[in-house]
Amino acid sequence: MKFRVKSVKMFTLSDSMFINADTLASLQILRSENHPNSQMQGPGKSQSGAKESLSVYGLVQALASTPQGKSKLRQIFLRPSVDLEKIHQRQQTIAVLLNPENAQILDSLSATLKKIKNMRRPILLLHKGVDLPTRHKNVHNSVWLSLFRFAKYAVELRETALSLFKSDQLEICIKIRDQTDARQIVQVGEHINRIVDFDESKISQRTVVCTGVNEELDELKRTFHGLSSFLTSVAHELVQTLPEWAIRYIQCCTFMPQLGFLVVVTLDPNTGKGYFDGEGIEADSWVAMFQNEGQIFYKNNMMRDLDRRIGDMYCKIIDMEIDILHELSVQVLRREETLITASDLFGELDSMVALAQSAQKYSWVAPRLTTANTIHVKAGRHPLQELTVSSFVPNDCTLAGGPGLEAPDAGDGDVPEVDAPSMLVLTGPNHSGKSIYLKQVALIVYLAHIGSYVPAESATVGLTDRILTRIATRESVSHKESAFAIDLRQAAFAINFATRRSLVLIDEFGKGTSPNNGAGLATSLLQYFLGLGPERPKVLAATHFHEMFEGGFLRNAETNALAFAHMNIRVDLEADSPDDQVTFLFELVDGRSISSFGTKCAAFNGVKEAVVERAEALTLLQARGEDLQVACGHLDAASSKELEKAEAMARLFLEKDIPRQGGSKQHLGSDPLGND
Repeated sequence: MKFRVKSVKMFTLSDSMFINADTLASLQILRSENHPNSQMQGPGKSQSGAKESLSVYGLVQALASTPQGKSKLRQIFLRPSVDLEKIHQRQQTIAVLLNPENAQILDSLSATLKKIKNMRRPILLLHKGVDLPTRHKNVHNSVWLSLFRFAKYAVELRETALSLFKSDQLEICIKIRDQTDARQIVQVGEHINRIVDFDESKISQRTVVCTGVNEELDELKRTFHGLSSFLTSVAHELVQTLPEWAIRYIQCCTFMPQLGFLVVVTLDPNTGKGYFDGEGIEADSWVAMFQNEGQIFYKNNMMRDLDRRIGDMYCKIIDMEIDILHELSVQVLRREETLITASDLFGELDSMVALAQSAQKYSWVAPRLTTANTIHVKAGRHPLQELTVSSFVPNDCTLAGGPGLEAPDAGDGDVPEVDAPSMLVLTGPNHSGKSIYLKQVALIVYLAHIGSYVPAESATVGLTDRILTRIATRESVSHKESAFAIDLRQAAFAINFATRRSLVLIDEFGKGTSPNNGAGLATSLLQYFLGLGPERPKVLAATHFHEMFEGGFLRNAETNALAFAHMNIRVDLEADSPDDQVTFLFELVDGRSISSFGTKCAAFNGVKEAVVERAEALTLLQARGEDLQVACGHLDAASSKELEKAEAMARLFLEKDIPRQGGSKQHLGSDPLGND
């Protein structure tokens, strides 16, 4: 594969938050899936037929209008920033766009952006000297029409952007004002409109040059368009030189590009020749060129004379138009930088408009970024989950990372670091919302670092250098790792790379091995982060291992570093239906949960009642400290009866004196069990 490298530029990731592929997948920040339309799949399609699935990027990307805007938006999502100035600039841009005084202008910007195309591809095609592959099918997608429309709407978009209230305070508007040359863009549009006849191009399904551009070209076109009447007179003149009996077989004279002038004669199906092919005219030579649908096309001396005098006008017209369009492309390419710069800036503006519209559509608010190592979210929501349920219960979150070995940050957070825990351990039943809570906090932190608004009533977010997750296990046949090995690798990565400004999410770590080993690993992992002291990261963990609490294994040197919470539920064991016995409230409350209610969740998901009852009985025995091996060794009534019959038969057999040389049946006696 060949690439055309325009330039090589340096960029650094020092000002970006670290986020890996596991985190992007676990939080559903970006997620691609195969397009449901098979016609959109294949190597010839964009991204091989992939489309954005339900993801945070997908929510915002759907509101972007331009290809370059979607590309810029994806870049923003892949490079969350830790530069406070850049984050504040994006938040200020969103705030100005959402200002009530700019409501109509925002709608106008969005409508105009839909008409703006990415100029990098048309410019590249001009360099190659080719048009778009679909030019013969749809002239509306041609390079020249794309350039003309861009020039037309770019000036309109520039004026609209600069008319925003407080536009002089926005970096993107200042760039558009200073770096886009409206005069040159207008000149490009006027020049293209003067050269290219778009109406005629639509009819001819090719790029046609306007009348008045070249006199010689105009004369050729007039002659070519007048061929119909001219050929009628030529045919009339031709029949005057032919025998009277042959006149009725001469249909007409015609002109075909590259073949020139031809005589059309009725085909004789018996001979495969024309009914007349020049018989009786010795001074003339009739040569058959081809036949089609009962007609045969001949070239004679009169047609050859017309070829010499008039020539192949159509090819001459095409050649002259190619020369004119080549000169036009040279002139347009002189303003290449102007067009590409404007296109890229409009893409950046489009990405900001998409972020503003998403904040407006989903009721997001501006977060407060601070240098303090804290997270304080009030009434936070999950941006995806709230769209899939009828009602969503928001929850708060308060965390603070370690103060560091050096002097504490002089942050401006709403919550003092000394009053907030560094680790919050969640317990509670399955389906209660623990994983959603972990993800929503991480997504709020993430969205704040790309400069977006966040789904919460209010949020104060300290600068976070990394978001590390142990949530999703992505198995693949290309990796020789078990599911548990993948979990361990993710946990090890968090251990090795977490800093005091990192946010670590741990969901059900240790469930891939034996309960004892899993509980030990989970406890050790959490204890490790707590043991980092002033360098401890912010940790959100969810677990079902209640052993770590009962045994007092999870200890913290600082009383405020560790906090416990659980997702609240309402239990009504007197309810008739298992579905009504447990009601999930999805509300975060302080303290630990006493049970995971796993059997209730099993009943909700269709597990048979007998299995659920047996599981509840074993759980109760285990809670009492009884030996489950002994409990599982008891037989039911049917099995006990069968065992008694077998034992009686064995005892009867042992009591009989069976001769070594064999014996008759009566030696054994009758069957005491009543069997034949």
